[in-house]
Amino acid sequence: MSLPDVLNRCEVILETYGKYDEVKREKAESSQDPFGVLCGQIKSDIEALKQKADDIEDMASNKAACAALHAELRRGKNSLLTVEIPRLDKLGSKRIKGMTREALLSRQTQIKELIEDIKSIPDGIGTNMKKFSMQQSQAALSSLELTHISLDDFTDGKYEGKSYEQTDQSRAFREEYELRKAKQDNQLDVIERGLSELQSIGNDISSELDRQQPLIQEMETKVDASRQTVSSQNVRMKEVLTKIRSSRNFCMDMVLMSILLGVGAYIYSMVK
Repeated sequence: MSLPDVLNRCEVILETYGKYDEVKREKAESSQDPFGVLCGQIKSDIEALKQKADDIEDMASNKAACAALHAELRRGKNSLLTVEIPRLDKLGSKRIKGMTREALLSRQTQIKELIEDIKSIPDGIGTNMKKFSMQQSQAALSSLELTHISLDDFTDGKYEGKSYEQTDQSRAFREEYELRKAKQDNQLDVIERGLSELQSIGNDISSELDRQQPLIQEMETKVDASRQTVSSQNVRMKEVLTKIRSSRNFCMDMVLMSILLGVGAYIYSMVK
């Protein structure tokens, strides 16, 4: 047997028994299942986000770059949670022919696991908060100085005016507050005047409607009377038409009877 014959025989054997390969069969089934395709894509995106989070931890010294990468990481997580996961849930809830209830429950479990994996990715919120150690807290407490204050200190004028002295910042804040308050008061006055004008317009419209009410009632009365008159005239016209029709039928009957009598008399005279 030559080498080409051996190669052809091997290809035939591979094509014959290739369907029993579990790995290829699973890949083929997943390629035909939209849920499996989208699930694999989301898993790859999650792995990419995890790798990006690991890269951010390695470059923790560059805070600006870390902040930008964290923002990009949060956008990626948000896109997965708000766009891809709902699509996957919609595909997972569809019942395919031949699918069992256990398979549907397995899909829902996979979706929940994906959501947990996405939420577990560190994105810079709540992960960079530094906690004080016991030594730092003790040092902070030891640096505090507590001063004993008695009522006599206030009566003697020791602290008079010191706690209420205005700084430039407080003065600027006070001026801005007064300015905004005056502006808001002016806007409220404008709104009040507008509401008063609207109320007066509404009162004028209401009084005008009350004044026009008798005219409207009179017009309705006249319309009702005209409707009744027309109805009675229609009834009378119908009666007249009925009488005319009956008299016309009587005349036609008399003419026909005369014709018949004349024909009968003619036939009688001819026979006689």
